[in-house]
Amino acid sequence: MTERRVALFLDFENLYTTLKNRTAGQGSPYGFSPRMDFEQLVDYIETHYGRLAREDFIAVANFSHYNAQLGALNRVATLIDAQSFLAPKVRKRRQRSPGKRWVIRDFADMRLAFEIGRHVATRPADIYILGSGDEAFTAIGRTLRDQGFEVIFLVADQDSRSTDANILSEFPIIDFLETQREEPSPSPSESGPQAEAAREEEPDPHAQTVELLKRLRRQLRTGIPVDLLAALLPQGETRIQKAHGAGLVDLWESPEGIPCVSLRSERLYGQVHPLSVREDVAEAARVFRAVSHIARQSLPPRPDRAAWRRALRQHLGLSNRQAKALLARLLSARVLQDADLAHPRLNLDTLQRWLKTS
Repeated sequence: MTERRVALFLDFENLYTTLKNRTAGQGSPYGFSPRMDFEQLVDYIETHYGRLAREDFIAVANFSHYNAQLGALNRVATLIDAQSFLAPKVRKRRQRSPGKRWVIRDFADMRLAFEIGRHVATRPADIYILGSGDEAFTAIGRTLRDQGFEVIFLVADQDSRSTDANILSEFPIIDFLETQREEPSPSPSESGPQAEAAREEEPDPHAQTVELLKRLRRQLRTGIPVDLLAALLPQGETRIQKAHGAGLVDLWESPEGIPCVSLRSERLYGQVHPLSVREDVAEAARVFRAVSHIARQSLPPRPDRAAWRRALRQHLGLSNRQAKALLARLLSARVLQDADLAHPRLNLDTLQRWLKTS
């Protein structure tokens, strides 16, 4: 089978600004710039969708404002420097204060739209990924779709007001942060004083488990089922057991008989005091754990909606109607996305969306 070709058109300023707002205050070692690795983005797209050549990855921005080397963008993409400043004579007529550099409104959007049209006319791809949440690109996406192309949107923040609601409701979505892998810790030498110092700086292997459990308790204000925490963590069961063995968490049973987990620091007078579990949270734990299990063990290589309905029905003992309704909720909460049904999104964002549909 011939490998499908992908074309990606990126409004770099839109992605950068929205991602910066989304990740503000998260203590990134990258200072005020959001973490962006475009080589990882290309790897993600080629793993899930098809071949993305450099000449098919077009990034537009006024690069006098932005570093084209950020995240290795200049190594994987064709950069178009959209010099959007008005000509000096025009600025002189319009400006109200000396020295101000006037910018043509929506210049990058217009240039990106032009490049999309030129690409379709000269070297059409099978899949078009539009890297912008702007309302103007909804019409472009519809036009491409009407011409028979598969269209996907790459967005920096699905919950941002800068991301058009029509894009979210009409098209498959790739969340940029889902394309970014966690950076591995540097591996120190086996011995010596430098190795000892490096080992002291190694991150706590239980930090992710503890931090996620803190956030769940803070946001949900109820007992946290073990199944929910396990579904949201990579290798969840193993991590929870290791954190328990390290004396960081307690395992107990709620009054409803649900296995739960809490931080050891939450003990009162040295004792665990079991909490009740909200009904909607208990349901979320059951469903998210089932989805996690199904994704690992029960799906064909390229699952469709029918495969998910069958798997949900068998794993949870549902009727056809119940499985269909559950699948619709998972799609609505964006736990599952048609563009990539093999990889469920199990995270705090999709959990909150799921709970809102309860």
